[in-house]
Amino acid sequence: MRSDMFKVIVERPRWGASHAASPKLKRTKDYTLKRIGHKRHAYENAPYTKSLNENLAPLVRFLRSRLGQSWNSVFSEICEQLDTGSTMKMHVRQHIEDFVLTRISIGRYGEWLFEGEVLGAHRRWFRQRKFFVDPRDGILKDQASLLASLPSANRALTGGAK
Repeated sequence: MRSDMFKVIVERPRWGASHAASPKLKRTKDYTLKRIGHKRHAYENAPYTKSLNENLAPLVRFLRSRLGQSWNSVFSEICEQLDTGSTMKMHVRQHIEDFVLTRISIGRYGEWLFEGEVLGAHRRWFRQRKFFVDPRDGILKDQASLLASLPSANRALTGGAK
């Protein structure tokens, strides 16, 4: 992982209003007010608020370049650059869950489970992630191969062909 990955992901201008209009009382909707607080004024008069604008494409490209490798080695490489000492770096690490299905477990009948639910049951895939970690070998794989990797126990529960 690049040593400046944190800067590449985070350093981007924020979306949204840079400020609300002047909090002068003559510009408020309610002319009976004698005074108004800045927070209330911004809440009532700002057309939209600021929000974060993260560029997560470099993280996805990094994960795609590591397909076929052990998830433990990929995650440790990420942790080298994005340590938990910074709130922003920790926030970026939390976005890994948006792209990688990591906590797949194997149930007692051989079915693959995610958070206690059978993968593929009821056509429910939770959030679509681009990658997953194979619970048999711990290898990072592409989401497109997940359906083919599911054991027959999952296909039997979903009503598919065995």
